[in-house]
Amino acid sequence: MEPSLIPRICFEDLSPADRAAAARAASRFLLENDYVSLDEAGRDLAVSQQELWNRIIDFAGLPACQMPAFVMFH
Repeated sequence: MEPSLIPRICFEDLSPADRAAAARAASRFLLENDYVSLDEAGRDLAVSQQELWNRIIDFAGLPACQMPAFVMFH
């Protein structure tokens, strides 16, 4: 991924409310699209995990941020 596409704000630096909203948005995306992980969704959609995360966060209207450090990919 191009460095310019990686947000400079870390997920962990978002407010607690925005972190919770981001987690809900990611969970909702997985459930609504029948994926078990962001890794599976990224492979299926042929995008990097950060690009997928960017799409989810943008769709939810949340501030752009890097993926959380705790994300389980498999």
